[in-house]
Amino acid sequence: MTSSQTRRSDQLDQSPQPDQSAAKPRSAVSMGLFRVKVPREYRERFEDERLELNIARMFAFSLFIVVFQVLLQIVNVAFPQKLGDGMPISLDFYIFTSLGTLVAGIVFSVILGRARKGKIRGRRLRAALVQMPLYAFSVIQLAFCTANILSNQGINSYFLFVVMFSMIPILPRRQSTITILAGFFYIFILSIVCNGLSGTSTDPATGEVFAWTIRSFELAFFTDVRAVFFVVTGISILVSILLYNLYVTNFLKSVELEQQNAHLEDLVHERTLELEEKTHAAEVASQAKSRFLANMSHEFRTPLNAITGMARVAKTAQTDAEREHAFSRILSASDYLLGILNDILDVSNIETGRFSLKQRGFSLKKTLAEVADAFTQRAAGKAQVFESNVYGLEDYLVIGDRLRLKQTLSNLLDNAVEYTPEDGTIGLSVEAHEEADGSLTVSFSVYDNGIGIAAEDIARLSGAFEQGSTNNMQHVGAGLGLAISTSLVKMMGGEIGIASEKGVGSTFFFTLRFKRASASAEHGEPVIPNLSGKRVLSAEDIEVNRAILDELLSETRARIEHATDGVEALEMFERSPEGYYDIILLDLLMPHKGGIEVAYTLRALERTDARNIPIYAVSANAYPDDVEKSLAAGMNGHLAKPIDFAALMQMLTKELG
Repeated sequence: MTSSQTRRSDQLDQSPQPDQSAAKPRSAVSMGLFRVKVPREYRERFEDERLELNIARMFAFSLFIVVFQVLLQIVNVAFPQKLGDGMPISLDFYIFTSLGTLVAGIVFSVILGRARKGKIRGRRLRAALVQMPLYAFSVIQLAFCTANILSNQGINSYFLFVVMFSMIPILPRRQSTITILAGFFYIFILSIVCNGLSGTSTDPATGEVFAWTIRSFELAFFTDVRAVFFVVTGISILVSILLYNLYVTNFLKSVELEQQNAHLEDLVHERTLELEEKTHAAEVASQAKSRFLANMSHEFRTPLNAITGMARVAKTAQTDAEREHAFSRILSASDYLLGILNDILDVSNIETGRFSLKQRGFSLKKTLAEVADAFTQRAAGKAQVFESNVYGLEDYLVIGDRLRLKQTLSNLLDNAVEYTPEDGTIGLSVEAHEEADGSLTVSFSVYDNGIGIAAEDIARLSGAFEQGSTNNMQHVGAGLGLAISTSLVKMMGGEIGIASEKGVGSTFFFTLRFKRASASAEHGEPVIPNLSGKRVLSAEDIEVNRAILDELLSETRARIEHATDGVEALEMFERSPEGYYDIILLDLLMPHKGGIEVAYTLRALERTDARNIPIYAVSANAYPDDVEKSLAAGMNGHLAKPIDFAALMQMLTKELG
């Protein structure tokens, strides 16, 4: 890159970047041929670029002058000429003027060549180097033209003069116009005084060519040589204005293009940064999920080992007490596994935006007491002390999602129990304040004196699959609890805060606002409905699942008829009288026909009960997409396996009363 290009680049970087309303390059261009202007904010850069262009053009023109004069001197030596007798201008004048032009061309080409290479600096000096050869050569041409007029040889040199000012440099319109007009009036008045516009020459060597040129102009345009003189001058002025305006227009377009490119570069840079951030976030998430999968091996194998081991113990147990203990351990391990699966589903639902809260009336004190009771026993199992003030709260009835509040507090307390050593202390503190509008503001705090959290780990712990740094496998888990709690608190209108010190302990706190509920709004646990006389059609291909459903529904006294696949379920329904079955339970994945296809077929049957009978999916496919597909097929709802007894009873109560 040359020094001049470097300066232009620097000036572009340093020049102020105007807003769109200030610059408006396109609107300036569209104002017309004679009104194209450079906006003020680009003026300095425009002059610098124009100066560089003019230096290059005048350098090339100086070289042309040198070459032209050398050839002319060779022609003059080979074909010596003389002026006619009585002419006021001697031949020596032409010779010395021509030699002076040659010398000037050499001098200016050398100086301008150095300026092009950046060895001559300073804007004013460089601008003067453009003006000096231009006006020097112009004065020489006017001198030639004056001599020609005085010698009665026409105005040949005037044409080169107007060409220089209209085409060679890019001069401002006013400067070129004034100079051309001044030259025009000088030659015009001189020609009138000398009567030298005849367009003829007494010298046969040059007169024939010039006379032929003038005659061509006369035949093509006018009959008077003066008219050609006027036309050439006018055209030269228009050409100089046109070239200058075109240069301004191209400059403004280049500025606009640079702005667009700069904006595009900024946009690309911004998008690149966003992509890098997203890529980094994806890598972090991938690493976290990889750690999660590694941890899940431990998390699943531990309860599975308890289930299989206690199942063998129960099978060989000699006493009822031994069997009862084994079954209790099996149920506990099963509940733990189910909790992990539910956590994974909750995270999936939250991430896809399909998670919703159920607003129902409940007793705040009773709900918190249930949490406190559960963790009093759990802390005792680890020789920990559990502290709580929830039993002394007033019995407020509020509207909210009771189960999700319990889940949030349970997740936080689970972490406290997990990361607090034996003989440590964990606690749940709750403070409730009645507001003037009748609402209730409740502050929750879960604290412990466990291992604490390092400052660098606090920011990332609210992400899914994340855990604090540990040096061993003593504290291994799915890493979902805090992420779920953080999301649930946000959905309920709060924000979880963390205060922790490594080796001292941690405190998790948040505040929620509840609307008050009337006593009639509280919903207790669902009761087991009496379904005597009701018939349930169940489509399930796995025998153990059919046995489990029989056991779950045994207390309802409902009659259950089983189909081993979807085809058999359709045949049983079609063979039955209308209204025979009261509800249908369908597994989604079965041989021959799955539950989705069965539901579509049932709803399309020409039977009134086919359109009205409640149909529920009972499936291990429990992701949001599976629920949506079930509802789209015409089902009334979706129950996930393993079946939650309370949810099943609540559904049967709702549908069958």
